[in-house]
Amino acid sequence: MDRDSASARQFARAMAAMSIAGAIDLALRLVARRGFPRLLGFASDPDPAFVLAATLAAAACGLAAARRARQSAAALVITAAIAAGLFAQAKLGARLQSDGFYYFAYLRSLAFDRDVDLANDYRLLGLDDAQHRHLFTPTATGHAQSAWSIGPALVWSPFFAGGHAVASHLSRQGEGIDTNGTSYPYRQAVAAAGLVYGVLGLWFTYRFVLLFFPRRDALPSVVLTALGSFILWYLVREPTMSHAPSMAAVAAFLWTWGAGRERRAATGWLALGIVGGLMMDVRWQNVIVFLLPALDLLARIRRTPRAAIASGAALGAGAVAGFLPQMLAWRAIYGHLLATSPVGPSMHWLHPQIPDLLWSSRNGLFAWSPVLVAGVLGLFALTRRHPRVAWGSLAVFAIAAWVNGAVDDWWGGAGFGMRRFDSLLPLLALGTAASVAYITTLLRERPQLAVGGALAAMVLWNVSLMAVAAGGAYRIGEAISFGDVGARQVRVLHRWFGHPFSYPANLAYAASNRVAPWRYDLLRPYRFLADPGRPYGRVDVGSADAPYVLDGWHDAEHDGAVTFRWADRTAMLLVPLQAHAFSFPGAPPQRVTISINGARLDPIVLGADWQRVEATAPASMWHSGVNRVLLDFEWAARPADVGAGGDRRSLAAAVDYVRIAIR
Repeated sequence: MDRDSASARQFARAMAAMSIAGAIDLALRLVARRGFPRLLGFASDPDPAFVLAATLAAAACGLAAARRARQSAAALVITAAIAAGLFAQAKLGARLQSDGFYYFAYLRSLAFDRDVDLANDYRLLGLDDAQHRHLFTPTATGHAQSAWSIGPALVWSPFFAGGHAVASHLSRQGEGIDTNGTSYPYRQAVAAAGLVYGVLGLWFTYRFVLLFFPRRDALPSVVLTALGSFILWYLVREPTMSHAPSMAAVAAFLWTWGAGRERRAATGWLALGIVGGLMMDVRWQNVIVFLLPALDLLARIRRTPRAAIASGAALGAGAVAGFLPQMLAWRAIYGHLLATSPVGPSMHWLHPQIPDLLWSSRNGLFAWSPVLVAGVLGLFALTRRHPRVAWGSLAVFAIAAWVNGAVDDWWGGAGFGMRRFDSLLPLLALGTAASVAYITTLLRERPQLAVGGALAAMVLWNVSLMAVAAGGAYRIGEAISFGDVGARQVRVLHRWFGHPFSYPANLAYAASNRVAPWRYDLLRPYRFLADPGRPYGRVDVGSADAPYVLDGWHDAEHDGAVTFRWADRTAMLLVPLQAHAFSFPGAPPQRVTISINGARLDPIVLGADWQRVEATAPASMWHSGVNRVLLDFEWAARPADVGAGGDRRSLAAAVDYVRIAIR
């Protein structure tokens, strides 16, 4: 038995070495744009899909051998995940982009200039255009502006050094690669870093959840959180954002905290504080996670006040030490150890957009990552077994929602999903484990629920297919594309029920504004007259206008580049107007009267050519929520009745767009 175990261990090590070599080869294809064979002088590299398959096969064989030897297989799992992620990065074109440039500027400046004066780094990275002019407004110390944290640069630095080695090698080979910290080996190296830290973060999350749940619940919860949330995007598509290292830092902090909750000496509290300080270096907002160890200290202060105070002091000292890199950067840039940047987003602390943050189609946390609903519900369920951990986690979630909802661009700009909740993912994975345990037990006791759910899905398939067929979308009895028909079925179901993962917000919105739940998707998250990204309201009639048009409108048409709809004598919108009257020989003058929520404005004459029609409506006509704008034309006629063609629709005017602005 010992001989078999030893052989299994040796085989597992050999397979681990093979899988690591495969992962490094895939990394080199990103950083050096060539694999091991070409770097060693061979003419070509094998197909990356073959390398990935061989890497995963080696990892699988090693995993089986490690189980026989009762040996940890963590390295094999992590390597396989990194290899798959590197392959996905290559396929998806992951690169340095978006906010990643600002973190990268820190790293390049520290590595090459030994300072944090980022002006020359911004220029080298192409950030000296009109869009980024505000970055060059001198600070009190004469430095360029920065509203970004220094932590990502610090954790990327080993990979940046590897990128420099690759760039130097390629430069010596006459490849014409710059070695000044800006060429693609450096950029792709930090993209790989984001993936590596993300995978390590998931591993720490798994170890953290294992402190409270068995493996059968912990493993699926972490897999669901990884594959079912926005974090996957920031591992394989935009890995140079701060979200993967932020999640990893929080997961490491939580595991360190959870593993020593029962017994922790002063040095342990100091170490926990240092990890927490580094966690804040990556994203300042991560400070809220300190609430969990703080609750432990508060619980101890009644029993052992001196020890609790000493532990709290050690935790605070460690946090300050860990956060020192950011404070030193602030002092160099702004002259103070603690500073806020004038180029950062505006905060509206008294008006957080929490319902939209969680349920709206504009990157809403639950609407985009519905698996996280299980995380929050599971934390509530966990309050019975681990009340302090669960209620503390829910408090951290509530604070994060308030902070993220108070940001001017609460939806996270052009990011994928509600990305600013990265620090909550380890805690939500813990809640998901509670949900997995509950659902597993429930289905074991009542398996008919699973059968009923599957049958209900089949019924929905049938009735939605009937609705599509009744609407004439395809000819019954002919071959069809289930992809096309399936898309129409989803639209039908959406019209019936709205987006289920926006419940209950869309149901409440529909009831209060007397509209169907599906209209919530576009009507609610865009502030028609107060959106930070657009200072006016506009409905482009005839193009993506379905949520706004009600009765009185015909199908969308186009006149060259202009999209429009013909309006009947009365046409209702849910919100200058560009339109032209229906014209024919002998047509009387056309007038339109605009009514807002039932209040009428003065009539406006409408000509036969496209024109911009402006009307001023007092603020008293508008109210929060859905506003109804009625276009009441003086007359309408059917072209067939007035010698203007065979069209038998009743037409009053063609409407291109409706735009509303505050003056």
